[in-house]
Amino acid sequence: MPRDIRHLLNVTEFGHGDTPLLMIHGFGCDQTVWSRLVPLLAADFRLILLDLPGFGASAPEVLSPSRHATLAGHVDEIVELIDALELRDALVIGHSMGGPIAMMASVARPGAFRKLCLMCASARYLDDPPDYIGGYNEEQLHGLMQLMEQNYLDWASTLSQVALGDALTDYHHHDLRERFLAVKPEVLRPLARDIFYGDKRDLLPRVSVPSVVLQPSVDAIVPREAAEYLQRHLPHGELDILDCPGHYPQLTHPELVALVVRQHLRSPSAN
Repeated sequence: MPRDIRHLLNVTEFGHGDTPLLMIHGFGCDQTVWSRLVPLLAADFRLILLDLPGFGASAPEVLSPSRHATLAGHVDEIVELIDALELRDALVIGHSMGGPIAMMASVARPGAFRKLCLMCASARYLDDPPDYIGGYNEEQLHGLMQLMEQNYLDWASTLSQVALGDALTDYHHHDLRERFLAVKPEVLRPLARDIFYGDKRDLLPRVSVPSVVLQPSVDAIVPREAAEYLQRHLPHGELDILDCPGHYPQLTHPELVALVVRQHLRSPSAN
């Protein structure tokens, strides 16, 4: 019996629009990270949410510890879902690590999407001087990974504070920290290493689908230079700087994100 990828990825759908919008969550989260955005977009799109393997309420049997230790491994399930839903000329928004996953999926199934929305995404986190600024040097990444290995609770608390930046409140800090802690360390640790030490710059020229890079004005996880690099090296890329801080604007500034998403995904270039 063929497996039901929709069940395995805990796929849920919302909205009344005719245009499918696939929403791929970022690192340490699940589909509920979009919960404040969903009611703001439900009138315009058919929203398709999912939990990547190892996250949220995805089925335990879908997780392959070796394959899903890399972003590329997660693309297999997204492509399987695209085929199962028969997506054609759809839209996709990928947050953080969901951005590269969306780009890789668009390369594998270029006819599935007509526009990509890449929010707080990066092709590489490690600096590659003098021509590339990713936001981190080797020492900083080593310290981050070491803290993750030695004290998962402190790592979750520290990273959530850093990621929220000037958007930090007690509520958002607690919310994001608990999201990180809800994911098993054996899922996040190897994936974090692949994300932070990986390099997806060679992927960008192969993305044929028009793309918009949404970047907060101040993001401690992804610097503006990395977002500008994405825009310059995507064949059909544009950049929109959001007037808000932090790496999780869908949690902290959902009204602004909804406004900008509608502007770009309902624009003539997206039709």
